[in-house]
Amino acid sequence: SILARESWVFLGPPSTVGWQPSAMDSVVRSSRRSDRSLLVLIVQRIYARTSLAFLAGALAVSLLHALRQAYLRIQRARDEGLWKRHVDFSVIQACVLSTEHLAALGRVEKRTLFVKPISEVFRNEYIQARVLEAAHKAAASKDPMMVIQLSEEDKWHVLNTCTNHISSLFAPYHIFFNEARRTKSYYKSAWYCFTMTCAQTEACGRWFITPLKPVGAGDCGSLRIRIVLVNEQELREIAEGTLEAPTTGMFNGRHESRWQICQRFAELFSRQLRRVTGSMDTHEDWGKNLCGRLGKKKVASNVRLQSYGEGPPGGYEPEDNSILRIHIPFPTSKNSCDRGDSNEKHQSSDSLGGDENVSRDVVLFE
Repeated sequence: SILARESWVFLGPPSTVGWQPSAMDSVVRSSRRSDRSLLVLIVQRIYARTSLAFLAGALAVSLLHALRQAYLRIQRARDEGLWKRHVDFSVIQACVLSTEHLAALGRVEKRTLFVKPISEVFRNEYIQARVLEAAHKAAASKDPMMVIQLSEEDKWHVLNTCTNHISSLFAPYHIFFNEARRTKSYYKSAWYCFTMTCAQTEACGRWFITPLKPVGAGDCGSLRIRIVLVNEQELREIAEGTLEAPTTGMFNGRHESRWQICQRFAELFSRQLRRVTGSMDTHEDWGKNLCGRLGKKKVASNVRLQSYGEGPPGGYEPEDNSILRIHIPFPTSKNSCDRGDSNEKHQSSDSLGGDENVSRDVVLFE
């Protein structure tokens, strides 16, 4: 028994002495090894694919980053070139041109009303693209009136959008002027006309504003899109020829360019007035056509057939509907308003004594 116990200790239990693995055990062990090998192979392949995907993603990100940096460099170079050439089509400027000091000083004053991003004025991308296209055409043609480059349908939408932005500048005045029918008020109103221009003033002129630091020989204004307003009465006088540049010449080249814009504006104004009213008189009233737009007239088919033998009928031309009128109310003092009422009844517009607060324009209501 002692020998048996010693043999059990060293050789294991009697049942395990001389044990050999069966065929089934070998199959199980082989299947386990194959499973482990398959799992390792799957993990390796997944890791390899993940590594490839990671590398591909890193390369794609690097490529996109390089493309973005190249685009930014090109854009910065383009912006720098536009800045050096004083070209800025990213904003729209609204301004008033006044001939107040034309006769005495040869100056056409320009006063800015607002400067807004073009995307804020024209939110629709299609019409924004049409406006920019017309601006480039106007700049290349040397004709500052860019509205004539637009189609008949686009003109109305573009000018009407400008009307809303300009009219919003005088929003309180519209309410105050409307209440003048019920209460005593010193609000009056005037008619202005506006159009859109795209021109660059290349003449000098800032030396007068900066005498201690004159600019160089390449001094020029900015090439940008502008909404230009001019008093309707001034346009009538320019078209009639009673308002002219002084014989001594303009103040400088910049004011000469502004005066040329006023003259071109007056041409469009007189043409539009003649087309709407059928009169050659520059002081003719617009009648019920308050906006000054030439509408489409329907013609009977028999009239169109008869006109074929007489020649082509007068159709739409690019200069038609290139301007629009806008009614602007403004406050005045009691004394100036009283003097304006008496002078309008008994005196001509040239005998107002230089009172700048009295409107000598078309007045809707007083």
